[in-house]
Amino acid sequence: MLLQASRPNRQCHHAALKAAITLGLSSLSLMSAATAAQERAADAGSLVPEIIVTAQKREENVNTVPMSITAVTGEQLKRAGIKEVRDLIKVSPGFSYADSYVGSPIYTLRGIGFSDISLGGRSTVSLYLDQAPIPFAVEGRGVNLDLERVEILKGPQGTLFGQNSTGGAINFIAAKPTKSFAAGIDASYGSFNATDVSGFISGPLTETLGVRLAVQSIQSDPWQRSYTTNAENGADDVRNARLTLVWDPTEQLKVQLSLNSFTDKSDSQAGQLIGISPALPDAAPFVPGLLTYPRAPANARAADFNPDADYRNDNKFRQLSVRVDYQLSNEMVLTSITSVSRFDQALFLDVDGTTLFNFSRDTNGKIKSFSEELRLAGEFNKDTIYTVGATYSKDDVKEFSQNVFIQSSQALLFTAFGLPVLKGFGDSNNAKSDTSAVFANIDYSLSNDVKISGGVRYTKSSNDFNGCTSDPGDGSSSAIFGPFWNSFRLQFGLPLNPPIANGGCLTANAALTPGLVVDSLDESNVSWRVGTEWTPRERTLLYANISKGYKAGGFPSLGATAASQYQPAVQESVVAYEAGFKTTTADGKLHVDGALFFYDYQDKQILGRVLDPLFGPLLQMINVPKSRVTGAELQASWFPVEGLTISAGLSYIDSKVLDNFVNYKPDGVLANLGGEAFPNTPKFQLVSDVNYRWPVSGSLFGFVGGGVTHQDKTNSQLGELPLLNVKAYSLVDVRAGIESQSGTWRLSAWGRNVGDAYYWTAANRNLDTVVRFAGRPATYGMSFSYRFQ
Repeated sequence: MLLQASRPNRQCHHAALKAAITLGLSSLSLMSAATAAQERAADAGSLVPEIIVTAQKREENVNTVPMSITAVTGEQLKRAGIKEVRDLIKVSPGFSYADSYVGSPIYTLRGIGFSDISLGGRSTVSLYLDQAPIPFAVEGRGVNLDLERVEILKGPQGTLFGQNSTGGAINFIAAKPTKSFAAGIDASYGSFNATDVSGFISGPLTETLGVRLAVQSIQSDPWQRSYTTNAENGADDVRNARLTLVWDPTEQLKVQLSLNSFTDKSDSQAGQLIGISPALPDAAPFVPGLLTYPRAPANARAADFNPDADYRNDNKFRQLSVRVDYQLSNEMVLTSITSVSRFDQALFLDVDGTTLFNFSRDTNGKIKSFSEELRLAGEFNKDTIYTVGATYSKDDVKEFSQNVFIQSSQALLFTAFGLPVLKGFGDSNNAKSDTSAVFANIDYSLSNDVKISGGVRYTKSSNDFNGCTSDPGDGSSSAIFGPFWNSFRLQFGLPLNPPIANGGCLTANAALTPGLVVDSLDESNVSWRVGTEWTPRERTLLYANISKGYKAGGFPSLGATAASQYQPAVQESVVAYEAGFKTTTADGKLHVDGALFFYDYQDKQILGRVLDPLFGPLLQMINVPKSRVTGAELQASWFPVEGLTISAGLSYIDSKVLDNFVNYKPDGVLANLGGEAFPNTPKFQLVSDVNYRWPVSGSLFGFVGGGVTHQDKTNSQLGELPLLNVKAYSLVDVRAGIESQSGTWRLSAWGRNVGDAYYWTAANRNLDTVVRFAGRPATYGMSFSYRFQ
């Protein structure tokens, strides 16, 4: 039945182990945290786990899928302390995370990432929950609740998952209703009075209707402390919930309805001041306290912020998705996945890392999204598997930010013209996008050992934008920009503009007339993939793929004095070449995956600068014409003796901007950026985990384990400014505990970052300051779980 599986499960061995060793990667010490996490053995005689994934939108053994995948079960996620998407750096080589100063996360896979400062910025790593899209990275806070597994698909996934997955796709698979009553609770308590309590209840309501409800509450005291005022910041306050209904009225029909939500009222993280770099150096001495402000000590908890502000977010996400599978015949299934979602954001950010009113940002935003996918999957015969379908999505993003910088050099920008101090301004940015696509994918078996595959997707999108930088509402900025623009119009012999109203637009067009900027961007593209796979012997797979994917173009969200700053960046594309292998030894104790890849990257989108004749270099979203990525990965799972699991993964990524790409560094200096590595792209990454479980008595088992994560050095932005460097770091986690033989209960103690490493994930240059975002210090705690039978 295609509702269960479209391809028989089979385990893969590899005689091509030598091919991975030639990558220069140490093999036996590496392993896939993905495969280490599975709960059942592939067969009675093997120790290598069998993980069923839906990477090709059908159920398959992960070791038979011809692409690089990291798959991790829900139990493994809990054991590693993974609570957010960002924490997946602990289990997936090649995946990295960085903070942005506007609160939106930056995800990167194999060097393909996107750093934006807008609420509606689209990541190059797309997120899905049970194949229903989570359109924007900021909406992924609650996806880790009550999961069966996570699948991290690496490389362009444009044919099956659409544009904006040029780096890859992460599919979170929620736990489903059980056939009989089941319930459980998980609770932990740790440093900073941190509590994480979650639970689920599951079972049948009728013979054909099952239900599962899961809830979670994450709370903690502040973990950051001001080094000048002793004020505190960084408290957690998150609530997640998911309700899943599965209805099987007949053998042919299956309907799944999911309601997902999270509320995040945690504090926004404050940055650590590491440098003073004034936007207007000549004006900086006239800002009291700026040039002499003390830098933050090299301590994870140390930060500075305005002590009287409220840094609690008020972010809410709600999603309803409905999946319908109808078995048209034994060889054909029709699937519909419909999703509607809404995200509301309200957060205040003290961007500058000081107690001065140097740069703060108060943002309110709203995202409404709708998507529909309709696909037909089946088998023409035993040798041919196909998937064809169509998708449509619509997103409506509204964002307004109040920016205050009265104690900055920028505030004195117009005083030389005899105008008042500039207190701040508002940013209003609204975008509506419609995207439609048709796609097809086919797998054909040339023989029992050789298969070929191919896929194609045609996508058409339209993006309508309107926005401007505006007066904050009190007329303070209108009183400056109105006379300022008119002074230049007089010089050009143009009639005077009427006064700018309170709250009116300040952004001026080429004729120096302020007003709302209205624009649109229509694009289309064809993503494709071709591949071949060979099974030279049982449990061994060799594969090679070539694919092309696109990320949609878009408009920036930024403070713009010139309308030209809102010109959109066009779509970017990646052509990816990958060859790899998956193999399991005959005794079933060792599984190894390896891959080599090369990416030809065109029109990479970055937040760069363009020269304005009045104001000099100004922010604008631009395209880097040519760049490339070369890399390799090796993952392994080893079961040397009963009860002992060793896992690790290593990635090597060499990224480079090609040709003579000339643009401005973050400090405003024009430079040739050709030859530089991509931002937020460590050259080496290592993930590893060891777990040992042994019987303590007839009914009890003990366990002990831990993991090491290493990230190489990188830089947060093009330009390679030393203050924006992110140093290499290694984190060590440990755990130990006891559990019942039946798995009914478990008690454990744990420590995270037990070496108390001082590290940071990103750095950013703002108006006058440079700040970094530190990772959390060493934390310790206890966890308890119980399952009701």
